[in-house]
Amino acid sequence: MQQAPKDPLPVLHQAARLAARLPAVRADSPDYISKTVMPKLRLILALHSHQPVGNFDHVLEDSYFKAYLPFLETLNRYPSVKVVLHYSGFLLVWLEKNHPEYIEMLRSLIKAGRVEMLSGGFYEPILAVIPEVDRAPQIEEFSRHIRKHLGYSPEGMWLAERVWEPQMPKYISQAGIRYLSVDDHHFRLSGLKEQDLRGYYLSEDEGYTIGVFPGSEKLRYLIPFGTVDKLTAYLREISGTSDSTLITMADDLEKFGVWPETYKHCYEDGWLNRFFRSLTANETWVQTTTFKEYFHEFPPSGRVYLPAASYREMGEWALPCEGTIEYEHVLDKMQLILGDSAKGLLRGGIWRSFFAKYQESNHIHKRMLQISKIVHEATDKMQGKRNITKPELRAANALLHELWKGQCNDAYWHGIFGGLYLPHLRSSLYRHLLTAEREAEDILKKNIAVERSDFDCDGRDEVSVSTPDFALSFSEQGGSLLELSLKEKAVNILDILSRRSEAYHEKILHAVSSDNGQTKTIHDQIRLKEADIKKHVVYDNYRRASLIDRFFTETTSLEQVMRSEYTELGDFIKGDYAIRTSKNSKGINVRLARNGTVLGNPVSVEKTIRIAKTKEIQVRHTIEGSFSGIFATEFNISLLGSPEASIVCGGKDVPIRSREVHDGIREFLLRYDFLNLSVAFEFDEETDLWHYPVETISMSEQGMERLYQGTCFLFAKRLNLNGKHSTGFAIRFLE
Repeated sequence: MQQAPKDPLPVLHQAARLAARLPAVRADSPDYISKTVMPKLRLILALHSHQPVGNFDHVLEDSYFKAYLPFLETLNRYPSVKVVLHYSGFLLVWLEKNHPEYIEMLRSLIKAGRVEMLSGGFYEPILAVIPEVDRAPQIEEFSRHIRKHLGYSPEGMWLAERVWEPQMPKYISQAGIRYLSVDDHHFRLSGLKEQDLRGYYLSEDEGYTIGVFPGSEKLRYLIPFGTVDKLTAYLREISGTSDSTLITMADDLEKFGVWPETYKHCYEDGWLNRFFRSLTANETWVQTTTFKEYFHEFPPSGRVYLPAASYREMGEWALPCEGTIEYEHVLDKMQLILGDSAKGLLRGGIWRSFFAKYQESNHIHKRMLQISKIVHEATDKMQGKRNITKPELRAANALLHELWKGQCNDAYWHGIFGGLYLPHLRSSLYRHLLTAEREAEDILKKNIAVERSDFDCDGRDEVSVSTPDFALSFSEQGGSLLELSLKEKAVNILDILSRRSEAYHEKILHAVSSDNGQTKTIHDQIRLKEADIKKHVVYDNYRRASLIDRFFTETTSLEQVMRSEYTELGDFIKGDYAIRTSKNSKGINVRLARNGTVLGNPVSVEKTIRIAKTKEIQVRHTIEGSFSGIFATEFNISLLGSPEASIVCGGKDVPIRSREVHDGIREFLLRYDFLNLSVAFEFDEETDLWHYPVETISMSEQGMERLYQGTCFLFAKRLNLNGKHSTGFAIRFLE
């Protein structure tokens, strides 16, 4: 403990000299408090700029001119204002390539001491859910990149979506990071109160410590959606406790121009100018600072152990649809009594819950884990060479980057905007993961592999088949095909999303398409891009996989199936199948069999899939029992790109998004010029082809919209079965 000096005179003399230098101010002057008594409030403005891997170039350009550039230009006009900036690696590399003038502006601001740069996972992964072997290396690689291109050595990092789990301090500290920001919601869930959150804390795991700064949710909503006067009044309200009083705002920079209506609000109407002008005018009592400055000047407020959490809204989104609706209802009721303090008493789900909420997300995640093992096996082999060359080192690093791009977080979850619902982001994950898998297998000289395991952790086995041409995944549930990836093209042609309920669908009836002139946060805006969008809200009660066995009545129509207004007669869609595999000189055989029922009568289905060595897949069904009606095999195929794919059937081309029935065909072709690919289906007997677009209803920055996810194909046969029937088809992949 520090002791007081024995002789108080030196302290008194120092105070007298300080007082002599201060201008005389009357006690009743309005400047009395700010100039003589009130300590400064420290304010950190931490802004995160991010674009997901695979996003369209025109989207990045639009964001650049609407937010990234005007924000820095405005900041440049106020030399006393400091900010903390983070750019995800994909975006920063894009800026370096497309807007070097912006990078020069950043360097100048960094050199002037006005900008602190944050590191992070290079491609913005949710660190807690990627393999441990990829966590610290992604951060270290991005820190090296910032040092090389911006001349700055970061000590702090941006935590993607503020997803925190208690074991994080160890591997983040091992990556050379000393501090980061999460939301104040994390701290409230630990029992801390508002008055406790005016600094930073230390958290630890296995003795490794990391500084954690609480980002204010209230400031996230006030900036830039509240008036500058209201914001300034709030800052003054919390100022004056001590010279170490701190408040942090950590949020997306895109809210300054990209989010709906914010470009006009922030720049044309001058909100950002007014805010920076206010900060400059009130420098006597509020001072912008950085994490680095504050961390090195002031000690922590204490030690804290935070639960697994993200920002409060993420907890809502991670819940099942019904849970989100209930959460919002209960929170509204609690706030009537407790005000904003109710938010700290009610928590939602954790980020990992998205893997339970969305089977498609879980599948991509488990494939990423699978491919990470192969990639690291390959890079270890390369780097373990005694005389490895620089080109080989660069190749190993490039292979890791392909894997890491497939760990970008956006398409693994869904909240307000697209995310998982955006097909081009999902296909980007598959593209990079499949490229990494193919390159790693070439290095390891792996040709054919068949693995049986509970791959997706659902309690049922899956069979994964890998050949030089294909990656397939079969499930016991429904005897279905979950993935059919073409390695050379780096595309999963079964990458489709089921139509499911979302909490915001409840708000469609209350949405408006007119502008009332008020700037709202993204959480408040519900707009319709189509006036009749309500009629397109249709849900599936099963996962849209492929090779699904369907039994319909003779009168079932395509329209009824498309709108989920039909009766399923069998118990095969979600029933368990027995799986057996075998190999021979011609390829790999996968046998799926189930003894089920149709309208209560026993019916068995056996299907054998042969993955040939000639870029061909053969499927044969044997159905035995008593049944009269329509038997159909369902395939859900996603061929996205520009120009769009087309269906060639009966001598004519039809758009892949069309809805149509083709009677008695023996073959059809999917033509996909974007990848120079055609997929041919050939049947051994006449078959009716039904197809319709699978469209989901989701949110975007522009409002509620339909999104095309892929096309459902049904290979339908009218059967009057009393015994056994065998039928088959082949799938061929053509250049």
